[in-house]
Amino acid sequence: MEGMKDFARRSRWELILILMVAFGAIWATSLSPYYLESSQLLNSSRNFVFTGIMAFGLMTVIICGEMDLSLPSILAVCTVLLAKASAAGLPLPLALAGIFGVAACLGALNGFLVARLRLPALAVTLGTMGAYRGLAFIIGSEVGYTGFNDTYKHLGAALIGNTEIPLMLPVFFAIVIAFSILLHFTTFGRRVYAIGNNASAVAYSGISVVTTKILAYVMAALTAAMGAWIFIGQYGSARGDNANGVILGVITSVVLGGVDINGGKGSVGGVLVSVLFLWTLRNGMGLANIAGPIQQLIIGSLLIAAVIISNFSAGMQKAEK
Repeated sequence: MEGMKDFARRSRWELILILMVAFGAIWATSLSPYYLESSQLLNSSRNFVFTGIMAFGLMTVIICGEMDLSLPSILAVCTVLLAKASAAGLPLPLALAGIFGVAACLGALNGFLVARLRLPALAVTLGTMGAYRGLAFIIGSEVGYTGFNDTYKHLGAALIGNTEIPLMLPVFFAIVIAFSILLHFTTFGRRVYAIGNNASAVAYSGISVVTTKILAYVMAALTAAMGAWIFIGQYGSARGDNANGVILGVITSVVLGGVDINGGKGSVGGVLVSVLFLWTLRNGMGLANIAGPIQQLIIGSLLIAAVIISNFSAGMQKAEK
């Protein structure tokens, strides 16, 4: 009985999110009788995959007590690099090695500036968000590239066999499992949480806070590269402005999922349910023909509400102690 109570206490926010997903689905069903059709659900699921993947990368950085606003810009750099590789006739494995290598370097630069030089993460990644976006335009120009080789688009466009299941969907859940193992069952994951809770104590114990933070930024950038690979399959084009404006949804997915914006707290399961909730909400709003600006207003309001709830919950926990 005590074990059940402890589980309920630790997972109460995730349970609330699951209820929100259920109510969201009921609301969307009331808007359209086609909502629960498998073809509609599977087709609309494409809309959250690349942003959801980046959410798990950003989650790692935020748990460390830092922030990264540059992930969509890194994704854009990777999409235009894939365009150049496809136009040059390079095989996909070589092109992927290139974009993951470039993304790792861009992430490492973010991490170096924040962790080694101790510059504020918000200012640094706001700057690199603009710089990397500019780099994407320099590489790819403002003219979109659409002549991708079919092998480049396969992951983001293909279905599994004769089913309606997008290939990217099991890939997404495989990445969720990988992050769950990494953050909850490895030494690296324990260090990430420890740094978010008390970086000074971790440093005194002899663990390199700088190295761990840089690795967190690199991992986040790699999720952006993965998102770029899926993105070109979904949309079939690459431009310097790819994924412009999606950072709000990515941050909301993380914070609404129970990750403390100040670091040290959060679970992969919570972020997963949050991603599913936002997908349900956006899907329902799309069926209701709710305008894009209003959708942005709702998502932004959810982010503010999540931060308020997080701070209130932290205050309550301190009072209980």
